[in-house]
Amino acid sequence: MVSSKKVSLAKVLKNNHKKSVKIEKKAKKTDTKVSPIILPKNKPQLTKTSDSVAAKSKAIEKKINYVMPSKYITENVVNSSLSALEQLAAHHKKSNALFDDEQPIFAEIHCIKIQNARGNIKFVLPHSTVATTGEVCLITPDLKKGKKIDHEPTVDHWQELLRKAGVTEVKTVLPVRQVKVEYDQYELKRRLLTQHDFIMVDTRVLSHVSHILGKMFFKKHNMLIPVRIKNDADLKKDISIGLRTAMLRVSEGHTSTLLIGHTGMPQEKLRENVLSFIQQIQSKYPGGEANIRSISIKLPLSTSLPLYITLRSSDTIKPPKLVQKKPKNFRVVEDELTTMSNAKVRVNPDGTVLKVMENIMKNLQIK
Repeated sequence: MVSSKKVSLAKVLKNNHKKSVKIEKKAKKTDTKVSPIILPKNKPQLTKTSDSVAAKSKAIEKKINYVMPSKYITENVVNSSLSALEQLAAHHKKSNALFDDEQPIFAEIHCIKIQNARGNIKFVLPHSTVATTGEVCLITPDLKKGKKIDHEPTVDHWQELLRKAGVTEVKTVLPVRQVKVEYDQYELKRRLLTQHDFIMVDTRVLSHVSHILGKMFFKKHNMLIPVRIKNDADLKKDISIGLRTAMLRVSEGHTSTLLIGHTGMPQEKLRENVLSFIQQIQSKYPGGEANIRSISIKLPLSTSLPLYITLRSSDTIKPPKLVQKKPKNFRVVEDELTTMSNAKVRVNPDGTVLKVMENIMKNLQIK
């Protein structure tokens, strides 16, 4: 009886030990397992969070009202920048004592998006930008056309008209024939460019003169300023408008500069020129003033002094277009092509042909 009891107790102990080992193994297995993360159906996936953040940022940008240059640039802002520029000019005079002439002052404009084409924008300022020691040249049409006709009578005629009108700013008068004959080489054209600080051209011969002189005269600021001389009575008024005219060369880059004055001008006249330029830029600059990233003033070799800067996103700006005025006689001629049937062509006054390839491709597809 004793032995049977001992055997039964030993079996019970073994069975309990086996059960405890199984329980421990199950517990270890459950501890090592990683429970899967179940995403709720209503929440978006991780890939869509970046799109939602971008959409929210665009909505915030639309709600922000950016201040335009015409409202931000006030008289106080211009006065503070001009006073700082005056100190820079005084520093340059001390460092360059030999070159004590009047230095030009430029307005530098940075755009947000570049326009579709090159071009020139005309600004008429309240005061003249020509220095007191500057040489002004006026290119006039000929009285009589011809290769063998002398140009001296034309020079005397225009000088007499300027003297009667009381115009003292113009130092040199050049007829078109004299420009064509005496400035036919590159070195002579370069001498004409360096001898004069301001060159005005009658609008009647502007295209012809620009073709004769070439691209060199469009690289320097305020060269080949158009002047519309109507009659002898308004000659002084027309010349004064030409002296107050500044041309903004809009090229393929983001930066363009405009001559607004010189260091010899009083601060009041400079301020009026700057404020007038800011008001005109609203309607004349490609894309309007919303397309302007920054505006600053500077000397030729100095740092820029900012007048205005914005952090406006380029996504809010439409691609700007430079609208150029067409002459009165501008007329597009449209007619059929003689070499192909049912093909029309449009020809501009400058000789460019429009919609030729489009019509040809349509005819080829029909055949």
